[in-house]
Amino acid sequence: LARLAEQLLTLSRAEPGSRRPRADRIDLTEAAREVLETHAPKAVERNIDLGLEEAGPVPVIGDGTMLREMIVNLVDNALRYTPASGTVTVKLAAIGREGVLTVTDTGPGIPAEEREQVFERFYRIAGAAEEGSGLGLAIVREVVENAGGSVALGGAAGSGLRVEVRLPLAAPQDRPTGAVRPPAR
Repeated sequence: LARLAEQLLTLSRAEPGSRRPRADRIDLTEAAREVLETHAPKAVERNIDLGLEEAGPVPVIGDGTMLREMIVNLVDNALRYTPASGTVTVKLAAIGREGVLTVTDTGPGIPAEEREQVFERFYRIAGAAEEGSGLGLAIVREVVENAGGSVALGGAAGSGLRVEVRLPLAAPQDRPTGAVRPPAR
């Protein structure tokens, strides 16, 4: 119930016009590293190989809190639906003028005919064994679109799901405006 309340609040914050727009300069690689550190105990407990593939910083401009929440939702979903002894991989790259974040898992995947519907609020795939609210991917889409990007779902090699988020890269001269960086740990 607490997670549902948290997700409803996050979704309301992600809606356009719900709060003052933020223009934080965020390194998606660093944000992903922090999220994976937080989720590592859950992965170890279920014997899931949780990996990060990156080649350096992937700077983007947007609401730092919401962009981190987007990564949390993607990693949480991947871990939730991946069976024990499976694999979840987060990959980051700067390609052309876009930052690309890909989360791939060895779970059951999402049938092609339902891949657009899962972005709707409260939508759940019939017969899904795992508990969930159906809000995670709705939050992801809101956050990504608010940051000027796109999100797409596809099948992973073999079985599983591949989620690809594309966001415009921050220009070197872009500076955060009114952004407050969270305290270092």
